[in-house]
Amino acid sequence: QLASFAPDESPRSLQLYGTDPAVVAEAVRRLIGEGHVDHLDFNFGCPAPKVMRHGGGAAVPTRPRLLAAIISAAVEAADAASDGTVPVTVKMRMGLDDERLTYLEAGRIAADSGAKAVALHSRTARQRYSGRAHWDAITALVEAIPDVPVLGNGDIWDAHDAVKMMEQTGCDGVVVGRGCLGRPWLFRDLVDVFEGRATQPTPLLGEVVDVMLQHARMLDAHATTAL
Repeated sequence: QLASFAPDESPRSLQLYGTDPAVVAEAVRRLIGEGHVDHLDFNFGCPAPKVMRHGGGAAVPTRPRLLAAIISAAVEAADAASDGTVPVTVKMRMGLDDERLTYLEAGRIAADSGAKAVALHSRTARQRYSGRAHWDAITALVEAIPDVPVLGNGDIWDAHDAVKMMEQTGCDGVVVGRGCLGRPWLFRDLVDVFEGRATQPTPLLGEVVDVMLQHARMLDAHATTAL
């Protein structure tokens, strides 16, 4: 149910996390074999205690050999199941805290293990979502793995923040998280600025309410289907 997509969704991109290379490989084989996905991303940046407590999420990069084994297993399974057409990417944080930064080593491991791109949320796990993102870390990662695209994440609240990040850090693209919550038109604005157009006016309250109602109806239908 969680891995399902609408018939018209393309590309179908799914994010996974795991700590056992064998289990990860089997999940990849099943998802691709059943025709579920066009792209898989692995989340090594989740700071949630319930995830990190079991060694997952942002805790994985503190164990370099395990990180390499998970990514390699995922890439090998994806290549075998899709003839190399389903890319595997990785998302991570800077590290656990300011004293335990892992992102440069983890980025190199991801690149060497076959990841097609690496996204960096330029905060530590301890920061969670507080304070300012450290965009200079994105710059450092771009320089550390020049042969693999780097995507920047952190403090992109409007489309112009994305342009500023790319210009300032040299990253190849951006990942948006909290910036789109309650503002789905951010993606429309991103398309506009990346294609050199002025952003469109912010939707009026009535338009926003219509989207909220549509979202609520779809959530209700989804919950009914799940039951």
